[in-house]
Amino acid sequence: MSPEAALISADVATVNFRRPRAEDGAAMWQLVGEMGTLELNSAYFYVLFAKDFAESGIVAETPDGQLAGFIVGHYPQDRPDAVFVWQIGVAPWMRRQGLGRRMLDALLAGQPARVQWLEATVSPDNEPSMGLFRSIAKERGVDCQEQDYLTAGLFPNAHEPERLFRIGPLGPAA
Repeated sequence: MSPEAALISADVATVNFRRPRAEDGAAMWQLVGEMGTLELNSAYFYVLFAKDFAESGIVAETPDGQLAGFIVGHYPQDRPDAVFVWQIGVAPWMRRQGLGRRMLDALLAGQPARVQWLEATVSPDNEPSMGLFRSIAKERGVDCQEQDYLTAGLFPNAHEPERLFRIGPLGPAA
């Protein structure tokens, strides 16, 4: 199905959420390349993530099996009570429908009881992502702690610093 056809036939209400599988890795890599807004990792990364880190991620697919979006995450070794969201990818034809928010809600709903915090880093110019994470905290009635986390000097290229957003504690309803 072409993206144009998907725009007509798929909306956020018809999307299904599930854990990623290795077979999703290539489509995740391709989606990031098409988006042009996220940092593109190697195809190997997306396949490996989908195979070995599925519990900390989610994919959204249309009823006909087309990838509409995904979340790449992990559990930080020094903070096992947190799920860290590394990337949220939404297909261009699914944007502005709240899919990123719904994927985060689905991700949190499927977390083990030990997970009490949602974490993510956001560059200072990414107002939509900052607003999304702040609104999740507000809606759940929990704190949204923000702090400098990764300085620009840590990166070998022209990369903005990243602020850590730490939302929680989430409690058993996460």
